[in-house]
Amino acid sequence: MKASEEKQSTNMYGDNRESTELTLFVRTSDEELKKWDRSKIYDALIRETTISEDAAAIISREVEKMIAELEIDMITAPLIRELTNAKLVEYGLSKIRKQHTRLGVPLYDARQIIMMPNKENANVPHGPEATNLTLAENIKKEFALLEVFTQDLADAHMRGDIHLHDLGMVDRPYCSGQSIEYVKRFGLNLPNALSIAKPARHPEVLIEQIIKFSAALQGHFSGAIGWDAFNLFLAPYLVDVDDKRMKQLAQILIYEFAQQAVARGGQSIFSDLNLYWEVPDHFVGVPAIGPEGKFTGKNYEDYLPEAQRFINALFDVYLEGDAMGRPFFFPKPNVHMTEKFFQTEGHEEFLNKISKVASEKGNTYFVFDRGGTAKISECCRLTFKLEQSDLDDAKTPWKMRYSAMQNVTINLPRVAYDAHQNDERLFELLTKRLEMVAQAHVQKREFITQLFNMGKDGPLSLLTMNMDGESYYRINKSSFLVGMVGLNELVQYHTGKQLHESKEAMMFGLKVISYMKTEAERIGNEYGLKMPLEQTPAESTAYRFAKLDMKYYPLQSPTVIKGNKKNGEIYYTNSTYMNVGADISAIERVKMEGRFHPLIDAGSLTHVWLGESKPSPESIAAFVVKTFQNTSNAQICFSPEFTSCLGCGKTARGLREACSYCGSPDVEGITRVTGFFSKTKGWNKGKMGELKDRTRNIIE
Repeated sequence: MKASEEKQSTNMYGDNRESTELTLFVRTSDEELKKWDRSKIYDALIRETTISEDAAAIISREVEKMIAELEIDMITAPLIRELTNAKLVEYGLSKIRKQHTRLGVPLYDARQIIMMPNKENANVPHGPEATNLTLAENIKKEFALLEVFTQDLADAHMRGDIHLHDLGMVDRPYCSGQSIEYVKRFGLNLPNALSIAKPARHPEVLIEQIIKFSAALQGHFSGAIGWDAFNLFLAPYLVDVDDKRMKQLAQILIYEFAQQAVARGGQSIFSDLNLYWEVPDHFVGVPAIGPEGKFTGKNYEDYLPEAQRFINALFDVYLEGDAMGRPFFFPKPNVHMTEKFFQTEGHEEFLNKISKVASEKGNTYFVFDRGGTAKISECCRLTFKLEQSDLDDAKTPWKMRYSAMQNVTINLPRVAYDAHQNDERLFELLTKRLEMVAQAHVQKREFITQLFNMGKDGPLSLLTMNMDGESYYRINKSSFLVGMVGLNELVQYHTGKQLHESKEAMMFGLKVISYMKTEAERIGNEYGLKMPLEQTPAESTAYRFAKLDMKYYPLQSPTVIKGNKKNGEIYYTNSTYMNVGADISAIERVKMEGRFHPLIDAGSLTHVWLGESKPSPESIAAFVVKTFQNTSNAQICFSPEFTSCLGCGKTARGLREACSYCGSPDVEGITRVTGFFSKTKGWNKGKMGELKDRTRNIIE
């Protein structure tokens, strides 16, 4: 053959195709068998990356030669991609390799995920839906670290400098605060729904609509769905409802929320009810919406008796527990207490009731809204502090929709390790970490904004629906949270004392958090972000950070890490908490931890671990009043422990190896993992270590 003829028979791939054609079939990712075609490699490189045509041709030819040398009859598409990526690395095309990466999990990992329960989230049961969730989250985590966040931030997360929460749900915002007024006024008209429901006429229908809407919202947020002033807004539907029906309505609400295992991976809906005994000032004079979405001609304060009767019925149901006497895990009841609470008739009796529930079952969250502060609480402790513009929205309460876009947590002990007991260096590093957090928030906001801009055709169409003149998700009302883990260990490494061990240690801890608050506000303003501090729930993060620091800081971290290092049950003290094992009284813990709460605008909580003890309602009530009057603590809850027998169906106080009634070893331990109750068998090793260390308090 002449040279000119040879050139004519050679195509864009660089050689005669017949000479390299393989009798080879490819098992593709779309479940087909296709005859080998080198052009598919070239096409994929051109489509998916920024590689040049010439380079793509060279790489595809080189990969074909590699495969020909294998002398096989069948090959899979994933293997072809791996070989292609190896060749890209060989040629120094790392950026192109990243663009061409295939997301997924190894066969071994998939088998482990299917066979073994995931202990990252104690609210996720083990089952097919849970494994679907875990597998999908693994792919989305890879996508987030490769596509959503820049490499420096992805590396910071992987190293453990920071923790980017909910990477497996990167395509949705974090937590949210809602108003049932939206459902009351507009009914259920959700994108892609098969049917549309008008505003409810009856309370039973309204409750069912709210629960269905909660389930839909749960699929669009990675955190909790909180409902504001639930009993107050429900009250116009409860006129002339007798006591029997009132309790039935309360039962419907709690049981439906508790049993709706329809959320992410078969979880129950992570739900919060914000409740009031009084009518808070920002809802006084607000026109009430009643059946069929119509204004009743009255204001919400006119329905206070109905609101109080319903909240009483709710706590009657909480006190009874479920069919086995166990506490309800969800919905979490957050009782807000203002100065007005103590001036409202009947508050003593009501306080005793919710205190009895706190003692018996542990459900009650006591949220303190002092000095005219208004808040919406949800998730484990997240609170949206309402500013003047938000209070103005209260006059049209269906507009009271708030959200945290993302939570990024800083590994505080690692800051201390890198600072080497140097104050100036420590605060410099804190500023650098906060800059990282802000950059991560900007990148998440940009990604979510892209999804929002797709409107009704996008994956977040539900959050872009418009019933009242603006998008359901009000991005201008978004917060971007700054979490922290291990303040106690930072202070311990830096000063030699834990927070509870000296005044100097406590003062330094307050200095650190005060500095973080000021810097977060400054940096947030520079980036156009509202960046409040939050006590991160850190169910898995406190364990993850401890494990990583044992690896990367083997000399420093063992001096402060908590838990059992021999069996790997290690953790950092979460957020701004005192050491969970500190030998201090409950009131000392509440006072000391409460000193940090005014600095943490996005939510804080103190746990009082009860264990087996069962204080009297009067003791709990007195404790709550003292906390409100004499501390700066923003929120407290009391956490008992239970053993539920799967044999005889009875529930006993305390965590036990066998049933106290029938002796069966087939039991489940139940207590609060972070801000919600869960079964201890689903806890990770770090949380189990913390559980063993917790100091149980006696309230007298």
